[in-house]
Amino acid sequence: MGLWLKCPGCQAINPLSLKGCPHCGQDLDKLPAAQRVYVIGPAAAPSPAPSPATPPVKAPAAPKPAKKPKGTKKKKS
Repeated sequence: MGLWLKCPGCQAINPLSLKGCPHCGQDLDKLPAAQRVYVIGPAAAPSPAPSPATPPVKAPAAPKPAKKPKGTKKKKS
C-alpha cells in the first residue's frame, strides 16, 4: 500500500514525490492543507489517463532526412 496525492486540478492520483501534476501541470508542492486530498492505493499503481476533455499533447514529429538530389547518369558507350 502507498500514499498518493489527488490533484485538485484534474483529479489524477499522483505519487507524493512529484512536485507537479504530469497531467495538467498543477503545482502540487505548495498546495495548502485544505486542498490536499490523500488516497491510499497500491504501491506501484499508475496514474489514471487524463480526462477526454483534455486533449493529449503530441510530441513534434521528427524531421525527415533530406532527400539526395537527383543527378544525371552517364550512359556507358
